[in-house]
Amino acid sequence: MQLNYLTITASLILSPLALIAQETAPTAPKKAEKKELKIDKISDNIFALGEIRINKVTKEITFPAEAEITGEGKEEQPIVEYVLVNPEGKIHESLFITNVKPSHLNVAFKLLGYLENKELFRKVNKDFQPQEDYETATAKEKANSRFDITVKWEKDGKEHSKTINQLINHIIDEKVTPMEAGSWVYGGSFMNNGQYVADLHKDLFAIFTDRAALGNYAGEGREDDTLWFPNQENMPAKGTPVTISLTQPKKAK
Repeated sequence: MQLNYLTITASLILSPLALIAQETAPTAPKKAEKKELKIDKISDNIFALGEIRINKVTKEITFPAEAEITGEGKEEQPIVEYVLVNPEGKIHESLFITNVKPSHLNVAFKLLGYLENKELFRKVNKDFQPQEDYETATAKEKANSRFDITVKWEKDGKEHSKTINQLINHIIDEKVTPMEAGSWVYGGSFMNNGQYVADLHKDLFAIFTDRAALGNYAGEGREDDTLWFPNQENMPAKGTPVTISLTQPKKAK
């Protein structure tokens, strides 16, 4: 059956996305060139933004990626600080890479009603130096910023599925343990001189807290960049195509 495509602009769907939906000319960051961000309707419930798929009923966001750091064949496990970056980003510190643009994924978050939550970040002074205190967030921001990450791939004709937390180990008191289960927090990155910083840095989801990234790990040890490395037993092989799925946490009964 032929799909019926409907072209929509982000400005028509959600006017607050105007800043996010701008494509900025690299030679003139202070004079950003505005371009329409096209969203295609795939079906009644599913919309496409490039390679990103947005399900308005299940509130799920999916997109392709590829396994990068797996720890396979390494006697000393490589330390990771990110779970997802662009190929031009910090691939030497990330489990997965994707061609999906951070600002486009940010639009997908906005369209599904996610709210930016800055509570994981330390406050900064006038010289942008981090302080002891953390930023605050409202109860609504806290409730609408959490998301879970699932990774799916095929091997030998069989589908595998793991949460991103199951693909990461850490060291506490010299003991290797899996990353604790728990949701991640959508921080939204920020704009600087008319440019979206996550697009500049090419980093999407960080374990070691990064204000510039789109989302961050919220658990213990997130401010230590020496603890985390791939769970070799669970990770797909380097170069394996995967599908990243972002979902809202299930509410407790």
